[in-house]
Amino acid sequence: MIGNPATVARLMDQMQAHLPIPAAPSSQLVRMLRQKGLKISTERVLFIKRVFYLGDEGGISCDVTPAGDASAAYVVSLTHLRIDPSHPLFRDIRAYQRERAKRLAQSGQ
Repeated sequence: MIGNPATVARLMDQMQAHLPIPAAPSSQLVRMLRQKGLKISTERVLFIKRVFYLGDEGGISCDVTPAGDASAAYVVSLTHLRIDPSHPLFRDIRAYQRERAKRLAQSGQ
């Protein structure tokens, strides 16, 4: 198992209570979204509107569909989003991101 179920559930509950959460996309996510036709930059603020748990493969994933773009939904891994350091959940989210990246690297995924 990639993540600790209790830690993941607690973080998701905390995130639910703070929605919408502003986040900036990583450069890797920007490249992927541009291939899908979305005009976006690493400086554009997206808003996390919903959170989901997609198991070990997807981890905590977030709906960041831009307003007015009803043609497609954008659900991305929390690990590809940057949260403002002043956000109350910054430390918890960053800890999750680091731990997930470390465990994925260890598992060879």
